[in-house]
Amino acid sequence: MNWFPFIKLPSRIAAVLAGIGVFGGLFSPGSVEAGYRKVPERYQDVDVQVLQSGPTLLFSDSPEMVYENGILYKDIVEGEGRVFFHHVNGTKSTRKLAVLMRPVNQRTTITWGCRGIGDPDKWYYISARKGQTRYFNDYKEFWQKARKTELKEKRGKHKKSSKGDGGLKDYSFYRKVSDLPLTTLAKGEYMEVLSQERNIKRAGVQLKPEQLLTGIFDFHASQPVEIIVMMCNPEEDLERFSREAAVLPMDEHPLRGTYQHADLTYVVKKPIQMRWFQAKALCMADSEDRNFLMGTDRMTGKKTQNYGNYGVVYHVLYSVTGEYPIQIGINPWGGEFYGTGLMISEDKAEVITIPGKNAFFGKGDEVDDVFLHSPNHKRKDAEFIWSPPGASNLPIRAFWTVNRLGNSKKS
Repeated sequence: MNWFPFIKLPSRIAAVLAGIGVFGGLFSPGSVEAGYRKVPERYQDVDVQVLQSGPTLLFSDSPEMVYENGILYKDIVEGEGRVFFHHVNGTKSTRKLAVLMRPVNQRTTITWGCRGIGDPDKWYYISARKGQTRYFNDYKEFWQKARKTELKEKRGKHKKSSKGDGGLKDYSFYRKVSDLPLTTLAKGEYMEVLSQERNIKRAGVQLKPEQLLTGIFDFHASQPVEIIVMMCNPEEDLERFSREAAVLPMDEHPLRGTYQHADLTYVVKKPIQMRWFQAKALCMADSEDRNFLMGTDRMTGKKTQNYGNYGVVYHVLYSVTGEYPIQIGINPWGGEFYGTGLMISEDKAEVITIPGKNAFFGKGDEVDDVFLHSPNHKRKDAEFIWSPPGASNLPIRAFWTVNRLGNSKKS
């Protein structure tokens, strides 16, 4: 992620990726590209309640440019976990990136959740978007299965009331989907997660010089498991290397650590209802965001902050009502942005690319409309889910406006 020091723009952070060439877009707003709307001149920020829940996140991105073989990050997780990694082969020869998982003391069953591993690529945004698209395709599939289970329970009148949970939702699928993939490992066995090879010494994914690999995956471990992210020679014995190799120090950007509760839920408190001339907005992941996760780098014991909340999944819960169709659009306020998300509305889930028109956007003043709601005087609930892409800038803003043209996707 190779951050530059924070640049004090209006409520912005510059999460600038090496090799992307984003400075022109970040510092020169320019004109709105064809096909996008301009940011509303006047708008009102919505009032939200922010709730934190979810898995333990292992975040591995420092060093981002890996110039020698070694351990990039490792820690032990029990229960729900998530790994987010983002590394570039900075050497002049082919290397192997691997994520090894093994039981600590006893036989362990690992249940696999959403998985979004990109492909090695010199174009960082391509690897990042591929990973996110795969992750949210899994999310959509599991959500649909979980939804069927919930409806069946309602028909059978076995559904327990969730009243009293304070609005905190459980987004994991481990208790809701019965056919999630399982891997059982005895002590002494291991799994290489990227290649999905079991007890294979040379498993992993090969990266040519200057190629990035980024990805995210969720899991549940019945017993404590050790997770090791490493870069090594292609022919290296993973098991031996994981025990003997040195831990590489972080680079100048301390984007590494373990963080608890890596799901953030933004609950918009009041239904969104507007007249033609009104607009409402929500800014997420800016430089003054109090919701950046605090954690610990297990390699050094130092306290760290996940600037950008990479690996965190955001859930924006809101409802629309009133007479007019309301569209939600995304504004890449911090610069170039290339991501994927999921929209859930009217009991349907749809994977959306952000932006939907081009590979990426980010001059700062454009809005890409991603979904259209038609409340027709009825209240309709919705959920917008996204996660900061590994090769993008932040913050982003969501804008709700009254649709005039009717050219967005309808609910």
